[in-house]
Order: sequence, then C-alpha cells, then structure tokens
Amino acid sequence: MPFYLLSHGSALSSMTTAGVATTLTLPNGVTVNSANPPRTSIWGREVVVANSVSRPVAISRANGVRVLVPRAPTSAPTLSATGSGTLSGTFKARETFIVKDEFGRLLAESGFGPESATSATLSNQQLKADNLAISADGVVPAGYTFARRVYRTATGPGTVYFPWVDVDGNTVSAVQNDMSDAAIGLVAAPILGDVPDIYLLAEFRQRLWAVAKKDVDTVRYTEADMAYAWGELNTIPIPRIGQDDRGVIQLAPRREGLGVGRQNSLHQITGNSIRDFRRQTISEMVGFEGGEAVVVQESTVFFLWKDGIYQWDSGGVVCLSDKKVRSWFIKDDTFNRSRFRYAKLTINPIRNSLICQLAAAGSSNEDRWVEYSFADQTWWGPHKTDAWTPTCTTWVYDANGQPMWVVGTSDGFVVKEQVTRTDDTATGVAFDVEGKWHDMNTPDIQKYFGELGLISKIQAAGTLSIIPYVGGLDASAGATISADMTLGRQRLRRIGTGRFAKLVFQHSTAAQDIELFGYELGYHELGRR
Repeated sequence: MPFYLLSHGSALSSMTTAGVATTLTLPNGVTVNSANPPRTSIWGREVVVANSVSRPVAISRANGVRVLVPRAPTSAPTLSATGSGTLSGTFKARETFIVKDEFGRLLAESGFGPESATSATLSNQQLKADNLAISADGVVPAGYTFARRVYRTATGPGTVYFPWVDVDGNTVSAVQNDMSDAAIGLVAAPILGDVPDIYLLAEFRQRLWAVAKKDVDTVRYTEADMAYAWGELNTIPIPRIGQDDRGVIQLAPRREGLGVGRQNSLHQITGNSIRDFRRQTISEMVGFEGGEAVVVQESTVFFLWKDGIYQWDSGGVVCLSDKKVRSWFIKDDTFNRSRFRYAKLTINPIRNSLICQLAAAGSSNEDRWVEYSFADQTWWGPHKTDAWTPTCTTWVYDANGQPMWVVGTSDGFVVKEQVTRTDDTATGVAFDVEGKWHDMNTPDIQKYFGELGLISKIQAAGTLSIIPYVGGLDASAGATISADMTLGRQRLRRIGTGRFAKLVFQHSTAAQDIELFGYELGYHELGRR
C-alpha cells in the first residue's frame, strides 16, 4: 500500500495516507542521523533512502528495509577438482552477494569479491568451490531472498567471468557441478561496483544518480535499470572543481535533463546512455544555495540563491522575487541570509503556490515562511506560528487521493492545514500587517492626517486593532484604534500631525477572519508664514 517516509530522531517511519505511522526495523548496523536530511528516490516497487542513514537502504511496500547494496565479499572461494564429470582444464572463480524479490527478480548485487587462485587441472571431473563467503548483510526482511552468486571463467582459465551458480541463503559454504562452458551462458559478468557514501540522490533515465560525500565535485550514476551497479567509470565531473568545500548542492531531474547545481553555477546533464551523456552549463553565476531549497514541478525547477527565489524552465533562468520583494533577500532586516543554505522550498498544490521556509533576521531557526502565488504572481508573508517550530514541509495525498500541504514539527508531529483559522487547536492565527510610510509626495512638509476610512469584508464578528505611527520616520506608536469588522465600511478617528504616517493592522482572535479591501487617509499640508 502507498506510504510516506518520515525521518525523525534516530528512526525511520512509514506513514499511511490516513496518518498512521509505523516505525521501521532497520538492517543490522544501519543507523539514522537526524542532523542529515533524507534523500529519497522511488525505484520500482521500493523507496531508496540515503544521507540520513549510515548506509543507503531500500524500503518495500510491506515496510521491509534492506541495505541497497550488500558489501562485497572480502575472501575468495577455494577451487578444487572432485568426483567424475564433464569438465577438463583449469578455472578461476569469484563471488558476489545478491538480493532477490519474492518473484526471484534480482534487486541488488554487491561488487565482486577477490579472485580465487587457479584451480587444479580437472580431467573429466566436477569443479568445487569451498569457503564461500558469509555476509553481514545476509539477514533480509520477509519478501526478500539473500543468496551468493559465484562466477567462473571458461576453460583455460580465461579472463572473462560468467555467472556460474547461485547459492541461496548465507550458510552453505560449498557448491559443485560440471556445467559446461556453453551452459554457463553467453553473457559475461555485468559491470558492478560498491554503492558510494551518498548525500545526494535522484532518478533519471532509468538510473540512480548520486554525489558521494568523499567526492563532492562529481556526479555518479548506475548502469541502466540496475540500482546496485555503480561502475567506476560512470562519473561526470562538474566544473569549478575544488573551488569550494560544498561541491554539488542538489540534483534536480527535469524532462529535458538532470539539473546539477553548485553554489555559484548551474548545469544540466542530457543524453540516454554512457555513450552520449553530456554536461552543459546553464549559468556561471546563479546556482543552488541550499539542498532543501530546490523543488521540481513537472519540468520547472524552483530554487533559492543569494538574492532571491529563481525559476528555471525551457525559457531560461529568471528571478521571481526580484521586482517585488528583492529587499527580503538582499538586506539583513528580514531574514538571516547566512542561513540560506538551510532554507526549504515546497509546493502547496491546494493554493497553487510556492512556499519558502527561512530564518528571521538574528535567528537560527527556520520558523518563518513566505509564499508566492503562481495564479496572480503575488508574494505573501513573512508568516510565523507560535504553535510549533517547523522542521520540514511537503505535500502528500490524503486517504481520498486529494493533495494537501503538511508541515513536520520539532516536537514530532505532522500537521496539516485546516479551514478554521487557528494555529494548532485553539491559538488564533496572528494577522499582523505593516503598511508603508505615507509622505503624500511631500516628505519635508508637516501634514495633518484626518479621519481614517477603512473598507473591509463584512464578518460575523471581530475587532481589528490599528496602530498609527505619525511624525518622522522614527515616530512612536500612537494609541490603538479599534475597528468593528461587522460594518464593512467605517470612519475612524483622526490620526494626527507629522511628515509621515504609517498604519499597522493586528488581529489574533481564534476562528475569526479578516479581509481588508483598503483604507483612506485624508490630509492637509500645514503651510508656512
């Protein structure tokens, strides 16, 4: 059945669409580091997880967890001649560990173990392999089968290995037979390789793509349809190698290619196979600021850089925030720009918007968020809730298949949006809007600001607090004005005298809506004599 993956504390859990969470049993020796965000990719009937776990793992629909690729054998089999059979000549062998699914399909195969010594010369005998390696990864969940796969050369011995025999389980230490060279098949051993210590992961062109912690400047990829075969030659270096210690920050698969972002450059990998995979540079200036601040919707990539939020699609790279809220991202009075690398981006499919989670100026907690509406290209925020501290955001499907935006919290909950305007269960959603300084195009002239006219949607109940600031740009808050939200249009008291005037609107009563259409502020210039 479908599930969502949660990484929390020192554990992984699956959560159903009904919100029921189940803690997963991890393979022997695999641990979870809550400081590292999980990197995931759907591969066949499994979910592959890396970075937050000490070794990459794969999770089945039945909540079984196995290591993605077993570690390769460390010892070689011992070959000898035995009994009577059809083989004559000398041979060599080597071994791998494999995992199959319930239908016998190969899911994983380790790298090759050491090559055996050449066997004694057989003369119409059987070839026996003793001392088969035992794997520490041999315990697998229900639905999986663990086995050892032994490869051997053709008579000679040759230098090319062919699949010889599979030995189910992790205990039998010997196997023998007299299969002819023709019987062991025409296809040589595949390209294999140990899975790297992954911190980035994506699926593209029926392959897994990754960046390893020990080689942050290089993108690696598997063989086609083989999530376990990390060949040594399957690498693509990303330019500006060694110029920073962060390397590749995120992978972003699009229809046209695989996006690869460094801190100050953006690239794309195109092609279909090792013969034609190519890297091209998209931008030598703009790049990905943080690994979690990258999100892909269909073939469009949205990401945070140093001066704002960008969109990359077939039309190129453009900054969405540049014209309207550029100051949020280039000044230090709204957000803590030194923590942009920890920001998070997600899509809210209900409101058709992009949400960016950031830390406020002077804060080290990403507990603020801003929202960009795709429909009318407007920005909203910054927002904050005191009900919980968000740790991640994403969107999921509910039990009825409807999308919803959810937030993971530092106290271990997954919360979803609701119609009632409350934070959590009882705390009202704070409405706190600060208007502009009005100088009426005469900033050097004193003015008398008269009655305030307010236009709003008529509500069933509610009182809005309006705090006026009148004077210079350093004016102090004046006495609060109360506005009745059941009236729709109303005239309120006079504001006062000064060169500038600004209004702050506040409301925090639970389950009461506020919708303002505008306000009118009359004034007279005070003349000089």
